[in-house]
Amino acid sequence: MFLTTFIKSHFTKLSVPVFNSHSGTRIDKFLIADLNRSWNEVQKLIRNGEINVNNKKIKDHQFLLKEGDVVTYWDKLKKQADTQLRPVPNTQAYEELKKMILYENDQIIILNKKHGYASQGGANPNYNIPEILNLYFKNFYIIHRLDQLTSGLLIIAKNKDIATEISTIIQEKAFITKKYIAVVQGQIKVQKGLIDRPLLFNTNNQKQTCYNEEQLLEGKYLPARTSYEVIEEYQYQDEMYSILDLQIFEGRKHQIRAHLSQVLNTPILFDQKYGFQFTKTNRDLQTSIFGEDQGIMLQAKRIVFQNFPVDINESFYQNSNGTIIQKNGKLEIEATFSTEFESLFQKISQ
Repeated sequence: MFLTTFIKSHFTKLSVPVFNSHSGTRIDKFLIADLNRSWNEVQKLIRNGEINVNNKKIKDHQFLLKEGDVVTYWDKLKKQADTQLRPVPNTQAYEELKKMILYENDQIIILNKKHGYASQGGANPNYNIPEILNLYFKNFYIIHRLDQLTSGLLIIAKNKDIATEISTIIQEKAFITKKYIAVVQGQIKVQKGLIDRPLLFNTNNQKQTCYNEEQLLEGKYLPARTSYEVIEEYQYQDEMYSILDLQIFEGRKHQIRAHLSQVLNTPILFDQKYGFQFTKTNRDLQTSIFGEDQGIMLQAKRIVFQNFPVDINESFYQNSNGTIIQKNGKLEIEATFSTEFESLFQKISQ
């Protein structure tokens, strides 16, 4: 009661009308400009139910505004533009992003994302894909997430209908195949198998933990399955590394990282969060590959849709970031290896 009284006496609710120029604009993009806040800050405000449209709380950051709507929020949420300018990406950031484009038309963008770029969140706006896109597109929808330290395929829709169709296919899982490549520390005795271990995410340390069925409390875990196959094994100086071909069936946050580390006891190269042990040998290797940047040796390599809702207009398309094959509605997308993977393969195979 005290807090409610305090807020009402110290803050004022602002009502912002939506004019024709913003009709069809997503609520999050509208608020980034209106509140002078970052992408991450706006997403949090929406999730926390602090934004109303026409006196109703909005929890969907993709909600489309129309002329005549009224957006309402407490004035405390608005940053003063003259004293607290939010950081925005520089012009070079978009040029760097364009170098990652595998394919683009009027409906979608497919990226071969580099290590270090955030698909959701991320403090540095020059390495934050939503912040960069926000400067150049009225609306966009990042279909699925990819860890900041991971490279590979990322699909972005340019309108809500296409975003919904692709998201539905991904969520249903039966009509999509997602393949990854990883380099791990150590050797694996069973060269091919299926990891079927549920995951529980700890919000305190931002890590997944694998459990056996008998350890679980009902409703507190998510099923997760990852198939793997060892492709190659290499000895680099005094250490052994294995290259794995992987397929995920659920796509949980950090699923592959947790499964490889906690079930197979082979953490992904340079993934200290999930148990990778640094030595002088591999520390020097990391520096030679990434320099001052950070990344792990995991790449989203291939996605196959059995029935893709967007016509690519070409049965075969290729550039330096990968290839696309489309036939009878089926779409196969394969990314080229990142420069970090190419560098690693060259070093450990010598």
